Amino acid sequence: MRLSVATSRSPALVAAVQRVMSRHGITDPHRLRDRIAADDALREEVLDEVTVRETHFFRDSKQFELLRHTILPHLCRPRASAPARIWSAGCASGEEPYSLAILCAEDGHSVRISASDISMKALAEAAEAEYGEWSFREMGEYLKRRYFLQRGDRYRLRPDVARSVRFTQVNLGFDRLPAPDRGLAGFDLILCRNVLVYLDAADLMRVAEELFTCLAEGGWLLTAPTDPPLWRYASFQTATTGAGLVYRKPMHVAREAGYEARYSKEARR
Repeated sequence: MRLSVATSRSPALVAAVQRVMSRHGITDPHRLRDRIAADDALREEVLDEVTVRETHFFRDSKQFELLRHTILPHLCRPRASAPARIWSAGCASGEEPYSLAILCAEDGHSVRISASDISMKALAEAAEAEYGEWSFREMGEYLKRRYFLQRGDRYRLRPDVARSVRFTQVNLGFDRLPAPDRGLAGFDLILCRNVLVYLDAADLMRVAEELFTCLAEGGWLLTAPTDPPLWRYASFQTATTGAGLVYRKPMHVAREAGYEARYSKEARR
């Protein structure tokens, strides 16, 4: 396991590792390292402790409004080829990719969604697609009733929607991308939100280039408002919107020039 962490987050990382060591009665960091190498459960515990897995459905409503009204309609306009491809990188327990799946189902968009996380525990929870009330704090009751089946105080996503998301383990601070053999290439839209803040400067530069390369021409990338900017590390077209920065991989087709100007105007609204 390798987790790249920005220098600014080092105190939080140290505190998280110390909590794990205290719980297991480990006093020597080298002993912890050896235990992690041999114990998958402990490795997952460390990952869960040092990464913030705060998420919920339709987190950051302004970005989902931008997706619904500006990006997805253009992305999913009548296509002669395969459905649009979307990647939720750092999906935690699945609320983000499932929000995208629900949004696309509501608006009749044909998409294929991939979702990834560093934590196998988080991916297992995401595959279960079952959530408590706290995950719905930005979702209206209509969508909740329409797409979830209640079981006591838990809610399970409709199987047909859950099946539209494919999960895989990816460590953005370590794995080399793109990886076409794993289906991690040629995306029309990537959401990588609240992940880049964990990376140090060297890994951030590399990951920015890799995300750029993972996009198809004309594809979009959304990060969180708190994530570091990427425009200096890769050749993105960058727009400032009410939902934060939006990145796009340029299209090398002259007929798209008019659309580029129109998109930039819409995105600023």
